[in-house]
Amino acid sequence: MTTLYLILFCAVFVGVNALNPVYVKAQRNGACPKSLLLKMLCATGYLVTCVLAMLIGNNFTKFSWLILLALGLSWIGDLFLHLWQHKIFHGIGFLGFLSAHFIFIWAYLTEIKALSPDRAFFSVPEVAAVVLFCVGFILFSIRIGTNLKSVLVVPVLIYAAVITTMLCKASVMGVLYAKAGLPHGVFAAVVAIAGAALFVASDFSIAILMFNEKHKKNYPLKMFNMVTYFLAVLLLSALPMLVAA
Repeated sequence: MTTLYLILFCAVFVGVNALNPVYVKAQRNGACPKSLLLKMLCATGYLVTCVLAMLIGNNFTKFSWLILLALGLSWIGDLFLHLWQHKIFHGIGFLGFLSAHFIFIWAYLTEIKALSPDRAFFSVPEVAAVVLFCVGFILFSIRIGTNLKSVLVVPVLIYAAVITTMLCKASVMGVLYAKAGLPHGVFAAVVAIAGAALFVASDFSIAILMFNEKHKKNYPLKMFNMVTYFLAVLLLSALPMLVAA
């Protein structure tokens, strides 16, 4: 049965990545019912891969359920961020992804505490990374002429700080797993760090698409945004079968 689950996992993983460019092409000129359907098929794919990963690894720990919950909130974010009928939907989508990142952080912290109980919540390098990323984001936004309304500055900076924290925690968890010599520890570290880093890259690119008029219809940037995003969530969905139960 495990072999069947693994085959299904690989099939869905490849299928989502194959369908993703079709989705991007469908929404090249703006959101529409067809593009929404294709996007949500891809989004449902990463939920399926997470459930399959839990079954493959026989891992139904708090960590696994938190990863699945975070992906579920990302699914909600995908849905509302793509709806075009009202601007409030984009706000709901933003909150969905913000909540997802908090849950990812919670999941990583559960493993970090298990491996290193005395570790502080934040280290100096982590604080420095968050501050530098936020400052860099502001400078880059100014450089490319991003039209970020004043009312959105604080929410966007909060989001930037949260996703950087998510990347920091994924990296710490990954390093601890690799050092602990656990089964699949090094592979789990690579998957966790790569998935989180791709998520940050995707979120960074969508900020450019949303707040810079001259890039709103930048097709290569849209493709980069969605390829990095779906690869990120698919990698993170695989963690339950790599992290020890």
